[in-house]
Amino acid sequence: MNSGGLYIISGLSFEDGIINARLSLDGRHWLFSSHFPGQPILPGAMLAEIVSDLCSRCLKRQLVAESVEDARFKRPVVPLEGSYLSARISVAEDGGGILAKASFSIESGEEKSVAATISVSLRESRFPVCFLVPFYNNSKTVAKVIESIQGAGFKVVAVNDGSTDNESLDQALKANPYELVSYERNKGKGYALRQGFKRALSLGFKYAMVFDADGQHTISGAKAVIDKSLSLGEKERAKTIVVGSRNKRGADGGGKFANNFSNFWLTVQTGRKVGDTQSGMRLYPLEKICKTKFLGNRYEFETEVLVRMAWRGFRLLEVPVDVVYPEDRVTHFRKGADFTRISLMNTFLTCGALLYGYPRMFFHRIFR
Repeated sequence: MNSGGLYIISGLSFEDGIINARLSLDGRHWLFSSHFPGQPILPGAMLAEIVSDLCSRCLKRQLVAESVEDARFKRPVVPLEGSYLSARISVAEDGGGILAKASFSIESGEEKSVAATISVSLRESRFPVCFLVPFYNNSKTVAKVIESIQGAGFKVVAVNDGSTDNESLDQALKANPYELVSYERNKGKGYALRQGFKRALSLGFKYAMVFDADGQHTISGAKAVIDKSLSLGEKERAKTIVVGSRNKRGADGGGKFANNFSNFWLTVQTGRKVGDTQSGMRLYPLEKICKTKFLGNRYEFETEVLVRMAWRGFRLLEVPVDVVYPEDRVTHFRKGADFTRISLMNTFLTCGALLYGYPRMFFHRIFR
């Protein structure tokens, strides 16, 4: 069951093993229209989901509910306007897991009444992954993209890269992602990705599935990329970037040329072959990437990160994925400026490969 967009956290604190939270339920969420239609009631199972979410945020670990014990319901939880759902959760380590004992109350004005108590056993997720959605002036598509991801059961960290259209940020907020990073001045996709990586890691995610906000990517493609990563052992997965290699290419000859250009130079710089180095759909392991300093702030970052991490012993794997190009898609790739940046980055990386990259890869193969 997916809680994406179900509630907004208006207050959250964690002190001395006690979490206190205040939530506003969104009565427009699909869950209410499908569970007792015409009589919106929060399913009891969602309380366990809320407990795992709040504990994950406060403990900085992505947790999932393993079992529920001693659940007692005293009154229905309904999404009334002007009312809040408050939670008080005591958290304790329990044999390698977490035991969370929660009490939920309905607050309406000065009135407060207990709605339910529940005990939930939590464990750390075996694959703590979020979807990272950077956006810049994507007002027509960003909400649909975030909602589609959350509807598939994944959590979204969205990054507003200084949108100037006065609408994109509002649309993203309306979709209510798990986390939203925002800053005023546009700094480029590479910069936005790195800000998203850092925030995701701080929230306890170890992997980020990058998903473009323009509507070209598909959930089925993202799942194929995730499945490829899951087929690897845990240690191998932590040092592998999986790229969604696009089956369908746009009619943009300039974009194709830039992609083929980067593909060629990546092979020169690393000895690796990747058929779609400009694909935005990628699954990144976060810990080592967040510790690496990069130069590129715009599209050239997508070339730099593959090369620099390959020098550090990372595997680069590909999975074929389909893409679609909706009529309202907005692309910010500028043929002149961005191709120039990619060219300059490749010049720098080619020199770096001779002086640093190839020697490092050589010693890594010997001593790994």
